[in-house]
Amino acid sequence: MVDLSPVLMGSFFAIFIALLLFLNAVLFKPVLSHIEARKAALEGDQGVADSDIAERDRLNAEAKKVILEARKEATKIKEAILIEAKEKADAKIAAEQKKIAKELAAFEKTLAESEANLKNALLGEAPLIKERVKTKFIAA
Repeated sequence: MVDLSPVLMGSFFAIFIALLLFLNAVLFKPVLSHIEARKAALEGDQGVADSDIAERDRLNAEAKKVILEARKEATKIKEAILIEAKEKADAKIAAEQKKIAKELAAFEKTLAESEANLKNALLGEAPLIKERVKTKFIAA
C-alpha cells in the first residue's frame, strides 16, 4: 500500500513553507504594494476627477447665470430700441398728419374759392341762361 514517510512529509512541509516565505517576499509583497499604490493613485485621481466635476458644475452654473443676465440685458435693449422706433414712427406720422391737414385746409380753401367763383359766374350769367332756356322751350 501507500507508505507515509514522516521525513518526506516534514521535508515537503518545510519546502512548502520556505517557498511560501520566498514567494511572499519576492512576488506577493511587490504585487500587493503595487496594487496598494495603484489603489492610492486611483483614489487620488478620483479626488481630482471629483474636484474637476465640481469645478465644471460651478462653471456651468456661472455660465448659465451669465447667459441669463445677457438675455435680460438683450431684452431690455430690444425693448428700448422698440420704444425708440415707435416714438420715431409716431413723430413721423404726426408730422405727415400735420402736413396732410395743411394740404387739406389749402385744398378746402381753394375749393371754397372755386365754388364762390363758379357761383358768382353762374349768378352773373343767370339772366343769359334764363333767356337761352326760354328761347329753346319756345322754339321747340
